[in-house]
Amino acid sequence: MRATSKASKARTPRRLTAVAVVTVAVGWSLTAAPSGTAAEQAAPGPELVFEQSGPVDGVRPGDSVDVPFAVKNKGDAPATRVVLYLRGSQGLAYDKKYSNCVYEDAPAQDEGPAQVNAECDIEQTLEPGVVYEPAEPIGLDVLDRALYERLNVNILSGVGTFPEGTQHGGGADPVLRLVARTAPEAPGTVHGGELATDITAENTADFALTGSKVKGGAGRTVDAKVTFANKGPAWARNDVYGPIGVFDVGIPKGTTVTKIPEFCEPSGVTGTAGAATYRCTTPYNYADEDSERAYVFGLRIDKVVANATGTVAFVKGDHHWGTLPFDRNRTNNTAEIVVNASDGGAGAGGASGGATGGTDGGSGSSGGTSATGGTGSTGGAGTQLDELAETGSADTLLLGGAAAALLAAGGVAVAVRRRTS
Repeated sequence: MRATSKASKARTPRRLTAVAVVTVAVGWSLTAAPSGTAAEQAAPGPELVFEQSGPVDGVRPGDSVDVPFAVKNKGDAPATRVVLYLRGSQGLAYDKKYSNCVYEDAPAQDEGPAQVNAECDIEQTLEPGVVYEPAEPIGLDVLDRALYERLNVNILSGVGTFPEGTQHGGGADPVLRLVARTAPEAPGTVHGGELATDITAENTADFALTGSKVKGGAGRTVDAKVTFANKGPAWARNDVYGPIGVFDVGIPKGTTVTKIPEFCEPSGVTGTAGAATYRCTTPYNYADEDSERAYVFGLRIDKVVANATGTVAFVKGDHHWGTLPFDRNRTNNTAEIVVNASDGGAGAGGASGGATGGTDGGSGSSGGTSATGGTGSTGGAGTQLDELAETGSADTLLLGGAAAALLAAGGVAVAVRRRTS
């Protein structure tokens, strides 16, 4: 919930700590995307660059965060027709709506998550050699769904983003202005054409797996469903383009896979018998809260084996944050596919949900290679629970050190304001 009274917010300074930098696909839909960064503008002329700063941690859903920035004209000519671009991840909201900015909630597109975007028409001339800061920091509300968030800032001159002239009326708040900084620039300051501030909220996302129970006689083909879900409260994204969720599906003994669901492939071949395990992933590098996806395997029952069981479990994916460090509920991180259960009970970690019928004999409709089930173990990489035994508690939500170099160059002060409901 957004604050109902801004006057009740108390400002509390928070430390900056090195965290892994999140890389995500972003896009603009307010106007055409800028044709290049400030560093690519032709010389001689203005060149607008940001002072690079470190990430933000120690915030919680319900906080408001002030994110300052500093931009310098490193060129040899004044910068005019300046446009400031803001791209925020979907766990953030702008605390103010400035009158010279245009705002948009951009939906998920091109395999990228939703964003909150703004473009601001800065009716100022930025002189060469001068460092400018906003008259007040950019304020961001940290939403209930926030976890690994980011604010990207870009600034260009002479790009004609507002072809109809000055753009006003984007919000009710005063004009967003830049002011010249009087303090000298620190020695060794690192500059870049774009500023990215990572904001890590102290929040959780509950990733869950659900299995199924199926029944059938020898020669029958049945559908066995495995479901991945993010039960929230936070959405979660990866720090690379790889999927945020990766899990192995063990194939029950006495069955042959005749249909492989999308985003699954054989993992770990056992001699000439085929794959005993399939590795499945989420489609994208993020998973929204309260979202789920079903993975349906076609299984031909070659031999009736009572309580034939295949284990489903998360494994470490291609990222630097460990295996689901944000997930504190481990009770639903494994599940089972059970074929011809004798007791009628649900498999561990999963609810009964599989079909009991199917097609007789044959290979069934197939989207991949048939494989004969093995022992039903997950095989390959260790499961999430195995990794926890090696790495310790996963309750911590603070990330490790890819941005340490940025902090070495000097950070910015970030004020955190607690919102009241």
